[in-house]
Amino acid sequence: MLRTFTGQASYDSDVYLGPHRLLVAVRVTIGDMATSALLLLDTGSEWCVLSEANAAQAGYPGEADPETPPLHSRFGLIYGRIERIPFRFVADVGEELVLDATCFVSADWPGPPVLGWKGCLERMRFALDPADEMFSFATL
Repeated sequence: MLRTFTGQASYDSDVYLGPHRLLVAVRVTIGDMATSALLLLDTGSEWCVLSEANAAQAGYPGEADPETPPLHSRFGLIYGRIERIPFRFVADVGEELVLDATCFVSADWPGPPVLGWKGCLERMRFALDPADEMFSFATL
């Protein structure tokens, strides 16, 4: 079956964001952010994960919700809240893609921003082409 995509953007590989190595990093504009941010593309991550500082830049609260179960991560249990935040995938070729991503936001998150499976990647069609380091995307 042939798949088509409405947009493409370059991705970065093996880059560092502070002490964190991002094997595949995609640029996304999160909520009300003025500029795009590099997010670790992680198909094994349950949620998109943002620090409290990332969420505040995007115009969303970061304090923990006591009714939200903690996130089990490589850093241990992380407490936070679930927020639906618009993500805009800006296209170098074709059309941008905007979707509401479900994000786990936490003041305790010490890692990089994460583009995760549940509530985001599962809502779109995407492909990576390592030959030219392009991230292709479309709505389902």
